[in-house]
Amino acid sequence: MTTAHRAGRRCPPPGAARGLSIVELMIGVTISLFILAGATLLLTTQLSDNRRLLLEVQVQQDLRAAADIITRDVRRAGYWGQSHRQVWPDPAAMQMDNPYRDTVPAAAPGGTTSLVYDRSTDEDLAPLGTDDNVVTAAERVGFRLNPANRTIDTQISDGNWQALTDPTVLTVTQFTILLNARDLPVPRSGLGPALGPRGCRLVQTARDLTVVIVGQAVHDPLVRRSLRETVRLRNDDVREVCAP
Repeated sequence: MTTAHRAGRRCPPPGAARGLSIVELMIGVTISLFILAGATLLLTTQLSDNRRLLLEVQVQQDLRAAADIITRDVRRAGYWGQSHRQVWPDPAAMQMDNPYRDTVPAAAPGGTTSLVYDRSTDEDLAPLGTDDNVVTAAERVGFRLNPANRTIDTQISDGNWQALTDPTVLTVTQFTILLNARDLPVPRSGLGPALGPRGCRLVQTARDLTVVIVGQAVHDPLVRRSLRETVRLRNDDVREVCAP
C-alpha cells in the first residue's frame, strides 16, 4: 500500500465509541427487566382484583338469592284458606282455630338458626274454600343452618332437608333469624273490645322476621359478604283469649 493511500484513509479519533459497551448493555437490560417486572405486577394485580370482584359478585348473588327465597316463602307462614272461621265463622260451619298457626320457635327476639312453620297449599291448584284443614307433611317447611356443611338448608316436607346454598361456592358462617311477635288489639267499630265466636276477647299477633346471612367464598376466605333482610309476615295469628 502506498503512502498516498495511507494518507487518504481516515482513522477514527482516539476514544470514539463503536456500538455498545458491556456496561451499557447491562444497564439497558436491567432497566428493561424493571419495566417488565412492573408491567407483570400490574397485570397480575388487575387479574387478581378482577377474580376477587367476580367472587364478590357471585357471593353477593348467592346470598341475595337465598334471602329472597326465604323471605318470599316465609310470608306464607300460617296461611289458611278459611281464616275467616277464626273470627266470623260461616253459619254452616263451626268456629275453628287456625290449624297452620304453629311456628317453631313462636318468637325468637334473641335470634335462632332454625325456623319451621306450616302453611296451607290445598288451594294452590284448587278453588277457594277447598282447604281440608289438615296439616300434611308437604305443608310443613322451614329453613336452618347446617353447621356440618356450612349451608342453609330448606325443609321441603316433614323431615326432608335439602341444601339451599351451594357448598362448593359459598360457605355460610352465620345464619340468624330474628322473629319478633307482638299482640295487638283487634280493631272493631263501637265501644268495647272485639269478641270472638265464643264471646272472648280477640287478640291479633303480628310477626316480623329479620334474616341475617354472612358468607364467604370457598376459594378465597377473604371475600366475605353479609346481608340483612326484614319481612312482615302477612298472616297474623288471631285467637280468642278467654279468662280461666
